[in-house]
Amino acid sequence: MTLSREDRIQDLADALRRMTEDVSEQAVWRVDVEIKSERYQHIRNTTWKELIDRGWAKWFTYNTCQLTMVGWRKGIQLLGLDKDPNFRAKLSHLAAVLKDEVKGRHEEVYLDVFHAAERSWLTEDLVYNIIESKLLDYAFTIKGAWLDTDSTIVIPIDFGMPPLD
Repeated sequence: MTLSREDRIQDLADALRRMTEDVSEQAVWRVDVEIKSERYQHIRNTTWKELIDRGWAKWFTYNTCQLTMVGWRKGIQLLGLDKDPNFRAKLSHLAAVLKDEVKGRHEEVYLDVFHAAERSWLTEDLVYNIIESKLLDYAFTIKGAWLDTDSTIVIPIDFGMPPLD
């Protein structure tokens, strides 16, 4: 039986919502999703393949997958958290900390995740997810920061500026 496009989209959105809820504000790599668990047993096999094909999830071990950073961001957007005043305030706190670092500077600045979390009152896991997923870029339509290999946030001098597209 072939599923309708609408049913496939609905199943995809349901899986992504559930996975994002399970991750919440933890680092995405900390949460393994057991696809055969009661919470996910209704999700179709073709949906898991679609999540992976889109780069929103990745296989971890047999019958276990994890969200990717892009998947977490898409899930946050799907749940509307990027528009939720409480969650948006968290994003704003982090953006303000990063913007403060480059104010008056003539070159990029580096800030470790620990200090960014401490100064923004967020967890390191959440800071890591926000930066790695480029959620600030999408939520505020700005040029954002990125994570270097050693958990150091690279903040460009044009951080917070809208892109010139």
